[in-house]
Amino acid sequence: MSKQEGGTEADAGKSVKIRRLLAKRTEDAWRTIPHFHVTMTVDMTGVIRLRQDLGMTINDFILSAVTQALKEHPWVNSSWNGEQGVEVETIGLAMAVATDCGLYYPVLKDCGNLSLKQTSRVAREMAAKAHQGTLTDEDRAGGTFTVTNMGMLGVESFAAIITPPQAAVLAVGTVKGEIIVDNQGEPGVAPVMRMTLGADHRMLDGADAAEFLATIKSYLEAPVVLIAD
Repeated sequence: MSKQEGGTEADAGKSVKIRRLLAKRTEDAWRTIPHFHVTMTVDMTGVIRLRQDLGMTINDFILSAVTQALKEHPWVNSSWNGEQGVEVETIGLAMAVATDCGLYYPVLKDCGNLSLKQTSRVAREMAAKAHQGTLTDEDRAGGTFTVTNMGMLGVESFAAIITPPQAAVLAVGTVKGEIIVDNQGEPGVAPVMRMTLGADHRMLDGADAAEFLATIKSYLEAPVVLIAD
């Protein structure tokens, strides 16, 4: 890493090797994949209530909702083989984890068979390994879809770059109180979250993205359906 004049080394403490590798992969992905982004808001009232009772995080519910949505929209769980998109039978959620050494993407494997409780446990274990620097190559392999959450950093919304050969990536922002209008036209305040899907236009179109986000939204706005083991 180069030093700025009169300053300190950029990203001090982070692994130069990891940063360079991530930079190369990101540059290649942005240059070769025709990205488009779609954003949708979610009323997180139900999740906020349940997570406190269950001792889980908002991200646990997001990961579980994404898994269910991928099962209903398997084409989003596709891989680009150089000529076309091919559906992948198993779901491997790559979860972005920011650490002192850099950004890691541990994978929650075979998510389609995990309950919300199991998803929470595996996500917690993978995040801990990332922070401890003990992730193996196997822990980072097999991702078919990526979720990156910057809500804990106060970011309201953002657009993420797809990890090849995946078809899409979900970027999640913070939950904040906003004025909304209910079905009767009455205004009120609710905890709202914005999620943005980055999609590969070679495999997905706007309708695919909108329908997929709508399914995630439906699970997060009625999260009780995610609780059943």
